[in-house]
Amino acid sequence: MRLVSPLEQYLFKLDKGLLELQAMEMDDALCAFFQDRNLSENKFEMENDKGLKRKFSINWDERLLQGRGIKGFFSGYDASYLWIRQTEDGQIQVASQEEAPLSNELHNQEHATAVLRELAEFRVHDDAWFQLYQSAEKFQINPDNNELLSLPYIREMETFDYQVKTVKSVLSQFKGRVMLSDEVGLGKTVEAGMAMLEYIMRGLARRILILVPPSLVQQWENEMKRKFNQDFVRADAPEFKRKGEAAWGHYQKVIASIDTAKRKNHRSPISEQYYDLVIVDEAHHLKNRRTQKWQFVNTINKKYIFLLTATPVQNHLEELYNLITLLKPGQLSTYSYFRKNFVEGKEGIEAKNVDKLKSLLADVMVRNKRSNVDVTFTKRTAYTRTVTLPQQERQLYDNLSLFIRNNYERQHSVLNRFRLKNLQEQIGSTINAIIPSLEGLSANEKLATFDRKAMQRFLNEAQEISKDDNSAGHEKAKEVAAILKEFNGKMIVFTKFSSAQRYLRDFLLDSGFKVAEFHGGLRRKDKEEQVTYFRKEADVLVSTEVGGEGRNLQFCNGMINYDLPWNPMAIEQRIGRIHRIGQEKDVFVYNLVAEDTIEHYILDLLDRKINMFELVVGEVDAILGDMEEKEDFSEMIMKAWVEAEDNKEMASELDEIGEAMLQNKQKLIKQRNLDDTLF
Repeated sequence: MRLVSPLEQYLFKLDKGLLELQAMEMDDALCAFFQDRNLSENKFEMENDKGLKRKFSINWDERLLQGRGIKGFFSGYDASYLWIRQTEDGQIQVASQEEAPLSNELHNQEHATAVLRELAEFRVHDDAWFQLYQSAEKFQINPDNNELLSLPYIREMETFDYQVKTVKSVLSQFKGRVMLSDEVGLGKTVEAGMAMLEYIMRGLARRILILVPPSLVQQWENEMKRKFNQDFVRADAPEFKRKGEAAWGHYQKVIASIDTAKRKNHRSPISEQYYDLVIVDEAHHLKNRRTQKWQFVNTINKKYIFLLTATPVQNHLEELYNLITLLKPGQLSTYSYFRKNFVEGKEGIEAKNVDKLKSLLADVMVRNKRSNVDVTFTKRTAYTRTVTLPQQERQLYDNLSLFIRNNYERQHSVLNRFRLKNLQEQIGSTINAIIPSLEGLSANEKLATFDRKAMQRFLNEAQEISKDDNSAGHEKAKEVAAILKEFNGKMIVFTKFSSAQRYLRDFLLDSGFKVAEFHGGLRRKDKEEQVTYFRKEADVLVSTEVGGEGRNLQFCNGMINYDLPWNPMAIEQRIGRIHRIGQEKDVFVYNLVAEDTIEHYILDLLDRKINMFELVVGEVDAILGDMEEKEDFSEMIMKAWVEAEDNKEMASELDEIGEAMLQNKQKLIKQRNLDDTLF
């Protein structure tokens, strides 16, 4: 095999983190090297510059080079970067930077040899990145718009034809100013990430600002890192906050809650920056051009902008006009002209002159629909398993709830609303989840003597109940075990609390199940090991939310909510770990709740009013609509719980919330009718 060009010699980063597991994570350069090779066998031989030869294989799903002897093959190197190349006779060779041979088959021998020598002498020091930039600049790439550079570098996911076509359109047709309005579940985030990576690789985007709802900041950070290998700093990160206003100019790539970014102390320094690219997720929150959010985004200095929303119209066609005006002012002329020529009727949800409007929209937006893409979606079915609180546990639940109600408005520095709400959520999960919090509060000297005694009394009762095999938490654990025995396949069990996660893990192990676990406290190596164990051997993965975020778990099609998040979007995000593009089986969701608890009321509300578990992935956000702009859903629930005098009043309060959600669901049906007309 002949060396085609000098770039067939790659400089890759040596990652020793997984060598103990007979594997090594491949960086983008190593992935690109192997993707360019047409290896005819599953296993192939590699040789290092010490004369050692070993056979390896590649796990593309996990981006791992793996095989027996890999630790010995790489452990002798102290360098952070190594060279890899394929010789004329097909041998794949690895060498340290000092030993890297230079190819003789070069189109411009003198120039290319000089450039490669610069790279070979590259060392990590203060000027390293500037040196690397100067070297890379000599190999500047100028592809045409029909060739995507990013595809070999996208990780942990399958890309579909419609997504590739969309990204090509963003670059060529829309010139980087576009509304990505795919129907829910089709992967707008993936399309935005691919287009972003294209601009980065083409040298057209360096300073990037991503604006998202508060609940999605963590998810976006994970997705950008895991799928696109892009390191963004969060605006709520300690290192960002320490720099104050200067942080907005200091960091090249930032992810921020739009609610945080629009505040006056942030808005001003942001307005002084110039961004190559701004991405706004859930852009329907910018539907009103009179709001601070719309005006804030409109004033950001930017070259490219992606607006992401599955619902460009929620209540009125004016919302569509406002979003398009953010992208391309004047595209739909003035609002009076738009209303006169394209809006039918007083409600504003019906369009006229549809063909002309479609043509104008086609210049600034993409709308892929489930009915016309190359993706198959499976069904999902939900079941509820209800347990009854034993008398002693019911008494503790009621007494603690009464204490929380009486103290919720006190605005105490320790027993503040956040902590009281957390206590209420913990006791709804399992007794084991609340014990650590009660232990801390009972010993907190900032609390008054009366409050500390109350916490100690609750703690004593909780510890006594935790020893009882008939406790509700224990009953829920037995339900989990029963479901696992019934279900023909692997299952994930989600809980909000690490103490509940540990308790459930131990219970299932004692019951004879093979248990993998996932939580935020695991090191990266341990996380990879646990996911591999779950895929290959374990019956069940017991996970906290923070553990499962961003993981590719579609090989599993069953899920149990051991406890229930109070926000429907959090429930949806849990289900989304397995019910997403790439899932080939129908998905089954089991919800465990105790009678007459907040979680029981929430589940009844979501199931009875909007049939949440029968909705298409992503429709929950559309149904919450304007409700969450005024107040977080979980805060609405907590407020109703605190203010209700009895269970009857609580049911009535929640019914009002349910009616608002039902009205939004009916609006969603009207939106679909408009959608069928326009897109």
